Amino acid sequence: MKYLTIDTTTKVTALSLAENGKLIGEGFLHTGKTHSERLIPMLDQLLNAAAWKLEELGFIGVVRGPGSFTGIRIGIATAQGLAQVLGIPLIGITSLDTLAWAGWGRPEETVVILDARKNEWYYARYWWSEDLQCLDGPKAVTPKDLITGLREINSRFFFVGDAVYGAKEYLAQVLGEKAIIPLECQSLPRGAYAAYEAWRYWKKIDDNYSGNLNRIEPLYIRLSEAEVNYKKKHLERL
Repeated sequence: MKYLTIDTTTKVTALSLAENGKLIGEGFLHTGKTHSERLIPMLDQLLNAAAWKLEELGFIGVVRGPGSFTGIRIGIATAQGLAQVLGIPLIGITSLDTLAWAGWGRPEETVVILDARKNEWYYARYWWSEDLQCLDGPKAVTPKDLITGLREINSRFFFVGDAVYGAKEYLAQVLGEKAIIPLECQSLPRGAYAAYEAWRYWKKIDDNYSGNLNRIEPLYIRLSEAEVNYKKKHLERL
């Protein structure tokens, strides 16, 4: 089965085309342009390069968060529109589970941290055995609270996610040899990671698929700034 994945949860636009869990092609852009400017042109280029047509797709996988609120909405809206027009299933996977694939095959626990702003990270911790196991999270934590917790665990940690590059000196300083920091390109979202995670998810639900072709719920973890301000104003009026 051929499928497409879309990940716009961070500043990276990451797409993939895959078939039965095998990566066919991926697109990766880490520029200053918005997802809305580059998503469709990148998809067109990827389809043309692979000599695929949208009508050949069996399903679409979209990364639904956590991450950038605007990016999440753009990715889901695009995926929902395509799935509805094509009449194919749409599945949602999380950014944290997807990035955990960067740690596949490694002996350390994989720690995913994404920039959540407000001095917080979106975080989850994983272990690879026969399948991906989430040991903690997903949740929003401060760097200090996370490091305090990790210090108490007798393990080494392979850090991935868009918050790693800016925090690598801090992580190395406070965790020492317990912190494994990869190259930046390894720790950022990739189409390949989403292709593997979407297929892992699809295999679990394929025989009993009951998803909504038109709607995937975003995973925000915490309220957006607009929602926080709305609730604050509402309480002030009471």
